[in-house]
Amino acid sequence: MARTTLTSLLALSLPLTLGGVALHRAHTPAPGPTSAEIDAQVWQPIAASVVNADIVAMAKTYHPAAVLVSNTGTKPVSAALDGWGKDMVVAKKNGVHATVELRFSKRQDDATTAFEVGAFKYTTTDKAGKATPGYRRMEALLVKTNGRWQTLMEHQMNPITEAEWNQLPH
Repeated sequence: MARTTLTSLLALSLPLTLGGVALHRAHTPAPGPTSAEIDAQVWQPIAASVVNADIVAMAKTYHPAAVLVSNTGTKPVSAALDGWGKDMVVAKKNGVHATVELRFSKRQDDATTAFEVGAFKYTTTDKAGKATPGYRRMEALLVKTNGRWQTLMEHQMNPITEAEWNQLPH
């Protein structure tokens, strides 16, 4: 898989602790009920989908009209998912495994809308056991429709260094 494709596989971004995947909370106090719902309905399933190479599960966390924003433009998340799914198949065939961690520096929400700012660490591990992490800033706009939180807009921003990642709340 191309490194840029691997890095863009998530903005997503993802959960508390799930098979070696951790969601780091930005605030010291326990998250409010809305943040906890978002973690359970969006970030945890995304992290699990990365670990399990399950693009169908990942797709369920996005609104049907979701948009991916990157430094090169915008596109429907459905188009991004097609590419990410193909990358997952190739990675699995080549014995490459992936994990994702999220850290949030800002979480704003109400009962039906949310805006989250942070970064994700997307790590691939090849069959020889060599881990290669990538770090990227991200923003997400989420909506709650029919009782479910989904990402409506994911903005994958510039890469960051490991030092910058380590400075984020966790």
